[in-house]
Amino acid sequence: MIVKVRGILLRFTDYQNEIEVDGATVREGLTALTERYPNLGDVLLDREGTVRATHLIALNGEKLTLDELDREATEDDRVDIVTAISGG
Repeated sequence: MIVKVRGILLRFTDYQNEIEVDGATVREGLTALTERYPNLGDVLLDREGTVRATHLIALNGEKLTLDELDREATEDDRVDIVTAISGG
């Protein structure tokens, strides 16, 4: 699958915004991604290894809930990670 990283998270992936990873599910793909870029894991995941609430994960444009991260993903699928920004 291709994981698309945007915004502030790019600095944790050496500014690579489309990263090909292996995995049979979205969760496995995210695990492979954070193993490749450990500093990204510190920002993307909490202490329990759950995606932090500030990040949205989408599979082929469809927003996933945390319970849906075990959905199957093939090498042709795209996973987007979008981070909410705040400020005022």
